[in-house]
Amino acid sequence: MSSLRSRARPASSLEERLLKFAEDARAAAQLLTPSREQDELLSKAQRAETLASAANRLSSTSLLD
Repeated sequence: MSSLRSRARPASSLEERLLKFAEDARAAAQLLTPSREQDELLSKAQRAETLASAANRLSSTSLLD
């Protein structure tokens, strides 16, 4: 018998989780010296913020009009 996937909903929205990830990535990048790893963290943070903005626009009620 296969195990069933948990159907619990996340406690926060996708936008909130993406913004939290971006905030954490930027904080971690500040602790590093200028390096490729720092650049990658900052890039991931920027992508997460862009995705959060897109998620916000897609869930906007103004699209329903």
